[in-house]
Amino acid sequence: MLLLLIYGYNASQRANPNPAVNPVDRIVKQQRTVTAKNPDLHVNALSFSSFKLEVPTGATSVNLHGNFTASGGLTNDVEVFVMSENDFVNWQNRHEAKTFYNSGKVTVGTINVNLPADAGTYYLVFNNRFAILAQKTVLVDAALTYYQ
Repeated sequence: MLLLLIYGYNASQRANPNPAVNPVDRIVKQQRTVTAKNPDLHVNALSFSSFKLEVPTGATSVNLHGNFTASGGLTNDVEVFVMSENDFVNWQNRHEAKTFYNSGKVTVGTINVNLPADAGTYYLVFNNRFAILAQKTVLVDAALTYYQ
């Protein structure tokens, strides 16, 4: 019986994209998921697109995970950031901003970011401000998960 419990626990650990989840949360709270998915997110030259992600009061084990692929222009690249609402406002106005995730200029990437517990607003940003002429198309498949 003990071996069966150990096997089941190990299998659940492998299936979970956020291994930092508190085991108690899995038992006493319900997992919630908010998707940020778009098969054809168009990001104009000298611009950006974003997803607003709301984390409610009482949320724990908050994790944003997924992947993206950029195409367009000569280099098929985009910059991806995850940041708080205040930092997003600063970033939009070209001021210094802290990020939870910064991909740099890439064609493909994987996001796996633990965010602070409890209420907050975060932004998943796809930046193309550096491209003067080229619009980019980004395939996005990401999810925000938390326990509440």
